[in-house]
Amino acid sequence: MPNDSAPVEEADNAPEVSTSTPAAESSQDWRSALSEDIRDNQNFDKFKDVNALAASYVNLQSHLGRDKISKPVTDEDWNDVYEFLGRPEDPDKYEIELPEGLSEEVAAQFNDEALSSFKQEAHKLGLNSSQVKSLVAWQANNVVAQQSQFSEIQNQSIEDGERALKEEWGRAYDQNVEAAKKAFNEYGGDDLAEIMVSSGLGNNPVMLKAFANIAKTTMADKDLAGPSSGERAALTPEEAKTEAQSLMSHPAYLNKRHPEHAGIVNKVQNLYTQAYPE
Repeated sequence: MPNDSAPVEEADNAPEVSTSTPAAESSQDWRSALSEDIRDNQNFDKFKDVNALAASYVNLQSHLGRDKISKPVTDEDWNDVYEFLGRPEDPDKYEIELPEGLSEEVAAQFNDEALSSFKQEAHKLGLNSSQVKSLVAWQANNVVAQQSQFSEIQNQSIEDGERALKEEWGRAYDQNVEAAKKAFNEYGGDDLAEIMVSSGLGNNPVMLKAFANIAKTTMADKDLAGPSSGERAALTPEEAKTEAQSLMSHPAYLNKRHPEHAGIVNKVQNLYTQAYPE
């Protein structure tokens, strides 16, 4: 019979039992077991070990197929969402390119200060680079469209005003325009002339009429007439009508036997031609 009390010899080739613990494994760089092409992916930086990565994956899987996902609550939650959607780490990382063909006036509105302020706000709102580029391009094109519309309205206003002045001034239109320009130079100097040209006010009917009136009250007829005309300044229809009515009360006009009667009548007829061109 076998002896139950005989000692049992240990086998020399018994396998060694690992004494390492999960805690010890977690202290190692768990990403070393990953393939090189994904090992250094920055998305793994937030996970301290495999368990954390696995927990995140399980949580993600639990949301798949749902109609809704949990709404971010904390600022950190929102930042994670924004970063996932492509928001850069820093506002200065936004790359903005203005549309080609912008005028200097429009481009000046998108200076470094304005763009820096916009980038800061866009980053707070969680916008990604593509959204920021699209918004800047939209705003630039919108400014161009607004300026174009304003120019059309301004040009139409000038055309309407010019038409009204031609009706009011009649034959005196060209002469009054020249008189207004002389008044610009006489009383405003180079500074005013530059403003008139750069702003377009030099062609504005309101400004033309104002300076033409200034010229008439402060400058002699010889200064208002053309330099080589040698004639008196042309009259507006209203001025011609007023002068014609004044001559019609002259004794020479009323007396056919007066030696100046024919001349006065001729003047009145010419004045009425100017007063009523059509």
